[in-house]
Amino acid sequence: MTKLMIKQQLEEDLRKTIKSLGYESDDPLLSIPQKSQLGDYSTNIALQLPKQKPQNNHHSSQEIAKEILDELGNLEYLQKAEIAGPGFLNFWLRSKYLANDLKIILSEGDDFGKSKANLGKKARVEYVSANPTGPLHIGNARGGPLGDVVANCLESQGFKVTREYIHNDVGEQVKRLGATIKATLAGGIEEENQYKGEYVKELADKLKGEMEGKSDEQVGQMAVNLLFEEIMADVSDMGIKFDLVVKESELRNRAKEVIEELKSSGVTKEKDGALWLAPSDEFLKDRETVVVKSDGGYTYFTSDIVYHKDKFESQADLIIDVFGSNHHGHIPRLQAAMKGLGFDTQKLKFILYQYVRVKKGDEILKMSKRAGTFISAREVLDEVGKDSFRFSLLNFSPETHIDFDLELYKSQSNKNPVFYVQYAHARMANILIKTPDQPPPGDLSTLETSQELALIKHLLEFPSLVSEVARSFEVHKLTFYAICLADLFHKFYEKCPVLNAETENLKLSRINLVKASKITLGSTLALLGIKAPERM
Repeated sequence: MTKLMIKQQLEEDLRKTIKSLGYESDDPLLSIPQKSQLGDYSTNIALQLPKQKPQNNHHSSQEIAKEILDELGNLEYLQKAEIAGPGFLNFWLRSKYLANDLKIILSEGDDFGKSKANLGKKARVEYVSANPTGPLHIGNARGGPLGDVVANCLESQGFKVTREYIHNDVGEQVKRLGATIKATLAGGIEEENQYKGEYVKELADKLKGEMEGKSDEQVGQMAVNLLFEEIMADVSDMGIKFDLVVKESELRNRAKEVIEELKSSGVTKEKDGALWLAPSDEFLKDRETVVVKSDGGYTYFTSDIVYHKDKFESQADLIIDVFGSNHHGHIPRLQAAMKGLGFDTQKLKFILYQYVRVKKGDEILKMSKRAGTFISAREVLDEVGKDSFRFSLLNFSPETHIDFDLELYKSQSNKNPVFYVQYAHARMANILIKTPDQPPPGDLSTLETSQELALIKHLLEFPSLVSEVARSFEVHKLTFYAICLADLFHKFYEKCPVLNAETENLKLSRINLVKASKITLGSTLALLGIKAPERM
């Protein structure tokens, strides 16, 4: 046997077998069946092979599956293998091989799941980038943990990651905020287009000594800078720190030369006295976008073109933008602009997330007194704490709307998923505290109950899961994994005595299983940016 984990060894043996039979050597991915009676691992590779080799189409998937099993022969680590349904292959492994793979986790420790596959590569991840004219909205805040965990996963797989935020400190909305503040101080009548909420009065009180002789734009810029400090405090309390903050005002200083490049590339046109991005792409022909207004001013989109040009010119191998779903129309335009400037847009990836409703029991909360028209991230963060805040926002696919239940995520019960997971980690730590002198693992083949083997298989999935999340950005799979790990551990704990095991060897084996579980759950929580408590 090589140093490959037993699952990897089976995948490698399948790959060689498929190639020897004359098929293309596609990866025969193994998954854990939902029902344990269907084996330890299963693959549908035999259902895929007829499509890869048309001349063999006269072979059914079941016949191909039989060919694979006949060719595999009697592998030492296989207890048995069967064909199921139209051609699924199910494998049962000898338990000692699964159990002894725990030594890999124990030897690698906190490095278990990490990879050097992308060493030398650079990634830039932009996230949050909130509306600058008000407190951070709970909806925008969803992008914070999402982008942060994507960055964590990329780093774990070898990328050098830059975490970044764009501060939109100029524009019409900034001017409008300045006008609102000035009107508030003057005791003017509220207009429809003015900003609402107590935070406006707070800003006015802070700035009233500095506003004399200042234009709406200047007052607005002072206000958004105060709000920016507040937003940075909010994200810091979410466990987020940025490596780079880019000001839109600085980007606009370099917009002229970028506009000239766009003109030269033939993707712009003049209309109604303005300059428009107008690529020839059929999909975008009705989505032309202004980059220079008729008064000579720039749009936010212009600034974003400059910003993304900088990203590409930094030689980043991967550029990720985490946007709210209302930005879906922005994406093809930005791609077209980058393509017009000659960049490889395959490097540019987007994660779109849906927004969040906040509930308190059955009541939907729609706005706060301070923010005026919405629930701020700070209100929710103060109510439930960082760990529940992050876990709850990460526990759904980005495409899914979230109903954030304050009562649930405040509760200290197993109904609260983050409490359930953290309690499992604390339980693991408590067991290990009682066994301080742990000898190195020897033969772990005594681990053979269904609860032990189910937990082991789940632990061994961790490296491939992290690698997959770093490619797909589906970070909710990490919370699912953590919940399942906690569930499997609690079941193991209830059925398999550790400190009172029947024999000393079984006790030692189970202690090592607890240790491997703690390592893996701790690493999962670290990627999620959530505390792994030693006691609760």
